[in-house]
Amino acid sequence: MNIKSLLVPFIFGIVGIFSFAPFSIKILIFISYSYLIYLILYEEVSRFIKIISWGIGHWGLGMSWIIVSVYYYGETSIALSFFIYILLVIILTIVFTYPLIIIRTILNKIQINKDLHLILFVSSILIVSEFTRYFLLNGVPWLIPGNIYLDTLTQNIYPLFGVTSASFIIYILCLYLVISYHKKRKLLIPILLILISVIPNHKQVIEIDKGVKISIIQPSSDPFLKYKDNYYKTIEDNLIRLLESVSDESEIVVIPEAELPYYIKSNNFNRFINKVPNKDKLIMGAWDIENNSTYNSIYSFKYKDSYKKMHLVPFGEYIPFISSLRGVIDFFDLPMSNVSHGPTNQKNIRILENINIAAPICFDIAFGNSIRKMNKSSLLMINISNDTWFGNSIGPYHHLSITRIRSIENNKWTIRSTNDGISAIIDNNGTIVSKLDKGISGILEGEVKLIDKSSFYNIYGYLLSYIISFIIIFITLLRYIWKKLI
Repeated sequence: MNIKSLLVPFIFGIVGIFSFAPFSIKILIFISYSYLIYLILYEEVSRFIKIISWGIGHWGLGMSWIIVSVYYYGETSIALSFFIYILLVIILTIVFTYPLIIIRTILNKIQINKDLHLILFVSSILIVSEFTRYFLLNGVPWLIPGNIYLDTLTQNIYPLFGVTSASFIIYILCLYLVISYHKKRKLLIPILLILISVIPNHKQVIEIDKGVKISIIQPSSDPFLKYKDNYYKTIEDNLIRLLESVSDESEIVVIPEAELPYYIKSNNFNRFINKVPNKDKLIMGAWDIENNSTYNSIYSFKYKDSYKKMHLVPFGEYIPFISSLRGVIDFFDLPMSNVSHGPTNQKNIRILENINIAAPICFDIAFGNSIRKMNKSSLLMINISNDTWFGNSIGPYHHLSITRIRSIENNKWTIRSTNDGISAIIDNNGTIVSKLDKGISGILEGEVKLIDKSSFYNIYGYLLSYIISFIIIFITLLRYIWKKLI
C-alpha cells in the first residue's frame, strides 16, 4: 500500500470537522461521510486500513483539544502529551469508527436489491452506531453529524425529534449520493437535496415581556495557576470585584464551574462567601465532598440545593488505570482529576420563588437524553462550564453549539456561564442573544424567559429515530431469516 492510499481517507476524515463550529462549512460533512460510506459499501482494496485512516483524521482533528488540556494542565513534555493524544484518538477510532466495517459483511449476507431499502438499512445501522457514543468509553457524544444543521432551516427538526433525526437525514442523503455515483446515475437530485437541507435559517430574537434579569460572571482567571499556593486569593479578589459590580436589578447571578480551588464545606469557602453581597442570588459551580468522594457540583444558595455532575470527562475528571498514571504526570494529581460521578436520578435545583431549573455542568450538555430528563420539569437551563480546558482550540465553539442545540430541543432559554468564555444568553430557538468572547474578564447581563411548555422532542420525539432504526434493522434481518427457512 502506498502513502496516497492512507493520506486520501485521512484527509476526507479531517474535512468533515470543518462542518462544525467555528468554521461551519456545512456541506463538508456530506463529502466526508459520503467518502466513508463509499469505503464501507464498495471499496475493494485495503478497505480496513482506509476506514481506520478516515477515523484517525476525523477524531484526530475533532478531538485535538485533548492535547491542549494534557500539555498545559499536565505541565508535561509535548512528546508525552502527544503520545496520550494519539492513544486516545486510536481508541476512539477503534471503538466508534472501525466497527462500521461489519456493514459490508452483513450486506454480503442478506443481499438487499432495492436502493431505498439499502439506504434505510445502512442509515439505521449508522444511527445505532451513533447511539453507542453515548455509552461506550463512559460516553463520548462529540462530533455528532446532526449538530451541523444548527443555523439552517433543518434545525427545525430538533424540537420535534432531536439531533439524532438530523443525523438520520445526513446518512440518508449521503447514501443516496453514494449509490447514485456508484451506479453512474445523475447526481443532480441528491446534490440539490443536500443543498436545500443546509439553507441558512435566520431567526430573530423575540423581545421578552417581564423577563428575569440575570448576571453572568466570567472571571477569566489564569487556569495554569489555579491550584498553585495562594493563587486562590487572586481568584477571590477578582470574583468579589466582579460581584460588587453586578446590577442591583439582577435576580440571578451565575458563577461558572468550580472557579474556586477548594470545597464548599471548607473554612476558605465560608470566609469567601461571607464577603459576597446578595449571596442568595448566587448559582455557582463548586467542588463538593461527601463520604470521602469529590463531586463537581452546582449550588443554589437560597435553597441550599446542589446538582452533582453525572458525565465526567475521561482523562480530565477521572483517570482510567489511575493507579499506574497518578504520579507520572502532575496533571493526574490535581483535585479535579479524581472526581466521582453524580447520582443518575437527581432532583433539579431551585431558584427565585421555588422554580425548578435544569443545571447541566460542562460535559453533561453533550448527553441529549440526560438533558431531556432534566428539562421535564424545568423552566430554564443554567449551564456552567470550564472551557479553559480547551485553550484556544475549536473545543469552546463545539461546546457552545451543543448547548444551543439542547436549548432548541427542549424549548428552554439557557444561561451559559464559563470561566473564560464563551459565556452566553441563549434563547429557546438556539439564538445567541448576547455573549462574552473567549479570554474576557467581565459581566454579561440581560434577561431570560421562563418557559413551562415542553417540546415534542422532550415528551415523545426523542425515541422516534431509534425506534424507526431498530424496526428497519429487525424487519430486514427477519426477512433474510425467513428467506433462508423457505
